[in-house]
Amino acid sequence: MKKLFPLFSILIIAATLLAACGGGAAPAAAEKPEKMTVWIQWGDNPAQLQELFNKFGEANGIKVEVTAPLEADKIQTALNSSNPPDVLILSGGDDVKSYASKGFISPLNDVIKSANIDLTDFYAAPLQACVQNGDYLCLPWGNDIYALFWNKDMFKAAGLDPEKPPQTLDELVAMSKALTKIDAEGNITQAGFIPDFSWGHIDLYGQRFNGFWYNQDGTELTVNSDAMVNAFKWEQQFYCDGITPEQMLNLVATGGDYMAAEQLFYAGKTAFQVDGEWQVGPNFIPAIVPGLNYGITAFPVDSNNADKAGSGMVQGTVALVPAKAANKEWSGKLLAWMMSPEIVAEEFSYNANLPTSKKAAEDPRFAEMKGFDNFINIMANPATTFVITSPIQTELITEMTLVEEKVLRECADPKPLLDEVQVKFAPLLAESLKK
Repeated sequence: MKKLFPLFSILIIAATLLAACGGGAAPAAAEKPEKMTVWIQWGDNPAQLQELFNKFGEANGIKVEVTAPLEADKIQTALNSSNPPDVLILSGGDDVKSYASKGFISPLNDVIKSANIDLTDFYAAPLQACVQNGDYLCLPWGNDIYALFWNKDMFKAAGLDPEKPPQTLDELVAMSKALTKIDAEGNITQAGFIPDFSWGHIDLYGQRFNGFWYNQDGTELTVNSDAMVNAFKWEQQFYCDGITPEQMLNLVATGGDYMAAEQLFYAGKTAFQVDGEWQVGPNFIPAIVPGLNYGITAFPVDSNNADKAGSGMVQGTVALVPAKAANKEWSGKLLAWMMSPEIVAEEFSYNANLPTSKKAAEDPRFAEMKGFDNFINIMANPATTFVITSPIQTELITEMTLVEEKVLRECADPKPLLDEVQVKFAPLLAESLKK
């Protein structure tokens, strides 16, 4: 018969072996803090955000203090201070790689593992936007994606099928011309499509031409690539082909505030609008123009890139942990709570923004918003990509905006302008990536 060791002998032997191998007692859990701080760059309703985070505090016996909205110019100073927030939530990911290059934020790989954050529950495109060289610099917490809205009544009046929006960029150009009206004095009384209304979307247009202003991993500048030049030229048609920039700008000037009934698409002064999922939420179209007869479709594609049909580009809220956060273990616990399907569904159904959690997207509150499913389908499309960023993102976007203004308002040739940006910013990108 095989001899058995008494249990206490086995335990003593195991303990001795562990000690000999340097595998002593497991590291002690981090002491629970009395207070945690969350800073949020956006926040139309700070009280609602505080109430949400109080749930984490009450469940864990911790006071959670939320600061929202946060002024952008104070973020970098705070990150470099000795007392940054435990979790920082940004409106978008434009500055994340810049903060990482300066050592202001910590990769979240260990936090994700220790907090058991389920990465398989995230939609692919928004999650990949947070990755650099295998490190998760942030996690997406709600997202935005743009689609094409069209006015069905205007389609009918122009003899177009109101249930057949444009599927290609060329079709959008042709329909826009058919839907544009100019009076005897030369004033545009109704525009088909205004490419930079309510703001610029050159990132989306570049993607439709199978390009962007960086390569896929953001390590090379491709501002003056054929794709970007073609995107600007395509956009330019709506200001400079058959009309003048002055005519278009005069029409744009008649539009009201973004949330006013005089806003051009709401007021029936433009047949198309590129906009996000929040438009179908309770604070926008249903509240401001409830009788508007409109449809939603993924933005049309270049006929040479049909594989992008039904897709889009995601961007939006990201959460990160400052490098100098006092208690990263508890920052991770808070982050895991934020990313849970229940909390994602609660916060982003309230804001009418896209949930980055697949399980959260099944929440019936999203289905109650007519048309919201269009945006979820676009986000889930395998061809959907994310807005690529780099440490020089903020400065480059400012320069690209100036180029767009010259291309649209002065009908300037985009190629030499983009060549200048390439020459100026390529060395800056290379230098920033050395840090």
